Amino acid sequence: MTLTLHRRILPLLGAGLLARPAFAQSAWPDGRPVVLVVPYPPGGSTDNVARPLMQEWSRIIGETIVIENRGGAGGTIGAEMVSRARPDGHTLLLFPTAIFTISPTMMRPPYDVDRDFVPIARIAASDAFVVVNPSLPVRTIQELVAYAKAHPGQIRFGSAGNGTITQMQCEIFGEKAGAQFEHVPYRGSGLSVNDLVAGHIQMICDPAALPMVRDGRLRALASFGDQRHPEFPDVPTLMEVGLADRGAMSWFGIAAPAGTPRPVCERIAATLDEALKSEQVARGMAIGGLRPAFETGEAFANRITRDRAIFAEIIRRTGAGVN
Repeated sequence: MTLTLHRRILPLLGAGLLARPAFAQSAWPDGRPVVLVVPYPPGGSTDNVARPLMQEWSRIIGETIVIENRGGAGGTIGAEMVSRARPDGHTLLLFPTAIFTISPTMMRPPYDVDRDFVPIARIAASDAFVVVNPSLPVRTIQELVAYAKAHPGQIRFGSAGNGTITQMQCEIFGEKAGAQFEHVPYRGSGLSVNDLVAGHIQMICDPAALPMVRDGRLRALASFGDQRHPEFPDVPTLMEVGLADRGAMSWFGIAAPAGTPRPVCERIAATLDEALKSEQVARGMAIGGLRPAFETGEAFANRITRDRAIFAEIIRRTGAGVN
């Protein structure tokens, strides 16, 4: 029998506590470093969430936080590592939307996200942009759509990997526009941004490109947000121009291995909430087009359940798959 996710992880952080023996622990952290696994290489959006957060969160918990980048297979390599870790709160996963909402449908990962993890909190959100290399002869999103229709299959878009939000948002855009794009998966956003700047691909849908948009090396044509981004007021949203629906957005969360004691999970959530209130953390995230966004408990569980259903329908409708 399949249960909905929110019923499986409620009450707060309780799911998975019987999935494996719990380790007795009186305090967290217990004098050892906390390893925060980022399942992508440095330079991408998930890493851009971790770096600004690390220093402030470390100060609050009074312990070293070590970021370990374990990229590959659309984030599933790093996620599998955490799923097998000792459930004591000292190995955690910083995951993007896709790990819990897209990969279970598209990737068939070597773990069960409902059984093998405890989602603790959402910590950040982002508004992706449709970004192109300036050599492409388009200056508006409408011109991009017209060009793509006149040159079917000639626009190659990069993503952080198969089954990632950076793939799905481009797939959604292509479907709404009635345009054909070719997907090129990378091992992380940083690599796809570099190839976009070099002209090896023509488009990405990823906030990690914003530093290059600011310095003029790339061009942003539209955003996936509900409203225009304050830093780019001249860039329309896809909803404005009829090329997107309201639905699942890009966000990032923290999860622990199943079996992590509830008091430890609650302590992690409380200290994350405190760290995310820091202006320094907010400024650091903003550089990469990100913003702190804390959510835990039933609200976070419902978000995961809802977004997984949205993306499952999008995958079915678009035929998006692994390249």
